Amino acid sequence: MEHEKLPALVAEKDALSVYFEALLREAPPELNLDVAMAPAAAVPVPAVPGSEGRPAWGEQTFQALLFKVAGLTLAVPLVELSGVQEWQDGMVTPMPGHVSWYLGLTQYRERSVPVVDTALLVMPEERQASLVPWQERLRHVVFIADGSWGLACDELAQVVTLRPEEVRWRTSRTKRRWLAGTVIEHMCALLDPPVFADVLVSGIESLPQSGMQDEDE
Repeated sequence: MEHEKLPALVAEKDALSVYFEALLREAPPELNLDVAMAPAAAVPVPAVPGSEGRPAWGEQTFQALLFKVAGLTLAVPLVELSGVQEWQDGMVTPMPGHVSWYLGLTQYRERSVPVVDTALLVMPEERQASLVPWQERLRHVVFIADGSWGLACDELAQVVTLRPEEVRWRTSRTKRRWLAGTVIEHMCALLDPPVFADVLVSGIESLPQSGMQDEDE
């Protein structure tokens, strides 16, 4: 039985490697936000990045939390991290009528905060069909943008210290604006949380009151 699992595991790793390379090439399109969601607290437009397109927090050595979604490792700078909570049954109140990646609302810091299935936001569409149901894989929620958004994830990995030169910073963000760069040593994508939150908020604000709109980035 173990030998039968090996081809599937190899194929999974190959698929993730291909996707990681796609992130480096900036090939995939920006998130397509096309559904109305419960309002979140307003998030200021991120400041102009520093040298070489990097955010201000990337100008010097910084720490980042690594977490995993569907086998893909993501990193979020601690300076932009509001908190982390372990997933609990019933912690998220579903909001019927929304897309699959919008899980619902949770109480955090005495307010209702939208929680999203991060894997469905960052993974390519062809890989989403193979994901196991979120009820079986989500274990934590990473809060960003002053606690205005919760990014549900499968696993918390570790906290690492990164020097600016250890990150391949993106100088252009015409696609996937939330991707600040990639950390090659850890094979992970480095998120820019304020921009990620801004993309989500912009998607909500651009929707008509009727509730549906196709948005082309």
